Amino acid sequence: MAKPPVAHSEPVSFWLAAPLVAAAMTLAPIPGWVVEQFYSRGIYPVIAQWLTAGSNLVPFALLDFFIIAALYLAVRRFSRLMSVARHESVVDALWEGIRRVARMAAILTIVFMVLWGFNYQRLTISFNLRSGPATPMTADFLQAGISDANALATRLRLGTSTGEVLSFEEVVKELRDPMNQALSQLNREPLATPGRPKYSLLMTPFFMWTGVDGMIDPLALETIVHPDLLPFERPFVLAHEWAHLSGEADEAEASAVGWLACMHGPAPLAYSASLYLIMEARVALPPDRAQFVTSQLDPGVRSDLDAIAERLKNRRPGMQRAASRVYDSYLRANRVSDGTDSYERAVSLILLPPFRDALSRYQFRRR
Repeated sequence: MAKPPVAHSEPVSFWLAAPLVAAAMTLAPIPGWVVEQFYSRGIYPVIAQWLTAGSNLVPFALLDFFIIAALYLAVRRFSRLMSVARHESVVDALWEGIRRVARMAAILTIVFMVLWGFNYQRLTISFNLRSGPATPMTADFLQAGISDANALATRLRLGTSTGEVLSFEEVVKELRDPMNQALSQLNREPLATPGRPKYSLLMTPFFMWTGVDGMIDPLALETIVHPDLLPFERPFVLAHEWAHLSGEADEAEASAVGWLACMHGPAPLAYSASLYLIMEARVALPPDRAQFVTSQLDPGVRSDLDAIAERLKNRRPGMQRAASRVYDSYLRANRVSDGTDSYERAVSLILLPPFRDALSRYQFRRR
């Protein structure tokens, strides 16, 4: 029986150059208007149109394939480095491993920035809409927003569309035009190729344990959603992810764009957006106020919110906190100064013009 070949330490090309390029791409002080004009409105829409069109053709989540391939290559490389350690020295194996990890991390960073990540540096919707001093998010202001959202949700629930259960495929059909209407209203580029909602075999347990509803795979620009989302959650979650896909990297602004898109759509979409606003604004209230506004909600609306809370009971607090810390570090590394707290800014955007106008002026739309 032939002996397996002996592995020797190998040179690692570009192990220093790649991290330098990655550092320059992530840390260079590029003006927001430059990123906005040349990347977010120029390069990125072309990348998104073709890459998402390609990933839409694949019936499964490419993210699963990427994870499995990465694990396979990591195990294979580790095995080879262990052979180097046995036949040469631990120092040689460790030094090669460090250089390979540095190069791979840099390559992934470069690919991420080119395919999607530069959107973190674009001019924000908040910047473009800034017309005066911000309105303070007082408890009274939040409670008024909840009251208006509850009134609309009650009407929507009692309307002709009551009880409609939209599959993700139906939500895709209903959401495309409202999404581009919202983007146009905010002077953003249209979403040329909406992402096909996909379920991830590997990520779904993580979603369940951490309370995550969806994500955008930045390497394939595909839309990953939680398979257990309730029918009245699907429109807003998909709208939020499509807002990311359109180039809105900031979580608060993606939520605000997604909310506005749903408010431009038929009743099931607007109802989903109304539930989201009630949930998020209620969390920002003091406990006694939150309890009071909950008691004032329409019974049907309250039962749907209770159903969402029941779905989220499978969350594991320890994993949720750990995932939140990791994502907070990721956001701050990408120049989102408030990290995961950025989610809370969505309410302050939605309750101000032009978003709030969509809530007060919503008219029932036929599907």
